[in-house]
Amino acid sequence: MPRRQRADQTPEPHGIVGRSPAIRRLLRLIEIVAPTEATVLIRGERGTGKELVADALQRSSRRRERPYVKVNCAALPPELLASELFGHERGAFTGAVQRRPGLLAAAHGGTLFLDEIGDLSLVAQAMLLRFLEQREVRPLGSADTLRVDVRVIAATNKDLEAAIGQKEFRVDLCDRLTEAILEVPPLRERREDIPLLVDHFVALHARRHGRRVSGMSPGASRALACHPWPGNIRELEKAISRAVIFAEDGWVRAETLGLPPPAAGSGAVPDDLRAAMPLSWRQREALAMARARGSVCRRDLTAWFGISGETARREMTGLVQAGLLRRTGVRRGARYALALSTCSEEGPG
Repeated sequence: MPRRQRADQTPEPHGIVGRSPAIRRLLRLIEIVAPTEATVLIRGERGTGKELVADALQRSSRRRERPYVKVNCAALPPELLASELFGHERGAFTGAVQRRPGLLAAAHGGTLFLDEIGDLSLVAQAMLLRFLEQREVRPLGSADTLRVDVRVIAATNKDLEAAIGQKEFRVDLCDRLTEAILEVPPLRERREDIPLLVDHFVALHARRHGRRVSGMSPGASRALACHPWPGNIRELEKAISRAVIFAEDGWVRAETLGLPPPAAGSGAVPDDLRAAMPLSWRQREALAMARARGSVCRRDLTAWFGISGETARREMTGLVQAGLLRRTGVRRGARYALALSTCSEEGPG
């Protein structure tokens, strides 16, 4: 349902967790676009965090102290959506017993976020196009128009170009919506952010459920690193919330994440290398980076985390002893890659 809120409810400057190159690029684009009056289209798969991007745009905009109205276009029946957006006069249709202003009027001076805009009916698309062209709203059943000052941010997980080809979306509306386009990367393209996201969601849901969580078991870390995450961040948060609920001994374990087992592969990690040791957040991030880049070295860890070479050596040695990484090369030139069976053999939770 539509929601109206103030943009200053979240203390973080942008509310987006991640340090990957893809996220850094996105945050930089948000900084560039937010202070402008451009209409923005946010594109990304389901669960990638498109609403967070819209929130970040609003918080960094010149309208941040003004109304911020959100509506999910897929959550309202097509016959009601036009009335919700543009309002209606009494008697405009069956059941319209009193005059009601629309969400565009409610957002006057501020921002309207239209999530899942690809689900707008053609009738509503035509009305939205007229607003974007003339900045006027005509409520259903009214002969009068109302001047409205609203910045529109839209989001979709649909291919609007394909929808245009199928006559399901107006090309002229698409042109109006795409003054600026922001692409939100799927989680599989920013796997190095998984450790940070896991820490964030563990802390969030530990507070929510009243749990004290000490950390992740090696098996849980392997499961998180190997899962393809088709549901993106939303799926990750759901898995972490479930695991925190069942973390009775203080540890998040693979079997409580609710993820399907990884595809079977060749080889197995010897039992004596599957030490059931907790992983530090630096070790979890090193695993994610090794998966994303193919390999990492101790120098990478010293640069990323600001730690000494000796601390980096201990962190990497622990991962090798746990059977999670394998070492190639010698001394300072050694590199560490995922063990061949890391994603095919889960080992103890």
